[in-house]
Amino acid sequence: MSISEDSRKLKAEASEVESVGTVERRPRKSALRSLRRLRSAWRRALVLACLCAPFSLLLSAFCLFGANGLYEVREVKPKVFIWIPEDVLDQESDPLFSRAGTAGFIVTPEGVVVVDTTNSPFHARELLYEIRRRTETPVRYVINTHSAGDHMLGNEVFVDQQATLISTPVAQAEVRQYQQELARRLKEDEGWRLQARVRGFHVTLPTQTFASDMTLRLGGEEIKLLSLLNNANAAVYVPGAKVLFLGELYQNGYFPRVGSRNVRRWIEMLRQVEAWDVDTYVPGHGPPSGKKELAEFRQFLEWLQKEVLARLQQGKFLVEVKRELVPSSTYHWHAPELATEAVQAVYKQLTSPQPTAPSQEPTRQ
Repeated sequence: MSISEDSRKLKAEASEVESVGTVERRPRKSALRSLRRLRSAWRRALVLACLCAPFSLLLSAFCLFGANGLYEVREVKPKVFIWIPEDVLDQESDPLFSRAGTAGFIVTPEGVVVVDTTNSPFHARELLYEIRRRTETPVRYVINTHSAGDHMLGNEVFVDQQATLISTPVAQAEVRQYQQELARRLKEDEGWRLQARVRGFHVTLPTQTFASDMTLRLGGEEIKLLSLLNNANAAVYVPGAKVLFLGELYQNGYFPRVGSRNVRRWIEMLRQVEAWDVDTYVPGHGPPSGKKELAEFRQFLEWLQKEVLARLQQGKFLVEVKRELVPSSTYHWHAPELATEAVQAVYKQLTSPQPTAPSQEPTRQ
């Protein structure tokens, strides 16, 4: 072998060794770069986690609270449950009835009796969910204590349960009238706003009515339905539990919708039911209570009538009466927007000719 050939051979071997050495060194540099990138990524992730943690906790709390619903369910007597919503203005309901009403249900071995279905199918499904948490027995009856939307707009949920929907004849007619009025409102220029709020609602009429009183017997439980104040309102009395559902006739901590309801007769009726053998009175809005709170509500109606009458006798006009009585320094209740309407309704009653027909008195239980 020549010297030149040996030289070429040695150079080739050196080159191969250098190449091999280079290949061996590259993994170590790559690993260092990967480690640096990994550390940098961990630092960024840690900073991001610190920034996002409060938001994540807030979101988790919101989801948990939303799942539980803005309400509570209270068992006031064995197997008698009251669904009590918080005072929230719902965006998914008729704006005329944006506050959900108090509802309830009575569980018996043969089925469930529901009292009122609140102001939307969404809340009615919450009510049904709470029923199903406690029993699998069918919902047999649903009673609407009044025609107002915050008592009956969830009726449709219980149609699938094959329940009988019950109200007074007056309430049934008023629900039909509301159904027609809602259809008209949806066709108006601003109907699209209402459509967005009541999308998917199906106003469902009561399927059975009772004129004066009616008794349901289910699973050994007796439940009495009573028609009060010119058949426009229904009360639901559970004698065994001493519980009375009064619907719109009693508001606990909320200003009432007076409307065309005769306040004088209303006061008389409340005074009478205060004497009934009842431990728990369930209002149309607010939590259930005893006789003390019911008496306080009656006293509010007496105060309102007295104050409006006194200003009428002084020759004051409605605008002056409203300015002096609203807002009231005596009553700090929920639904303050109804206070002005209450003053106006009482003013109108006191300045209009009163009917001479005898008042309807509830039968003492």
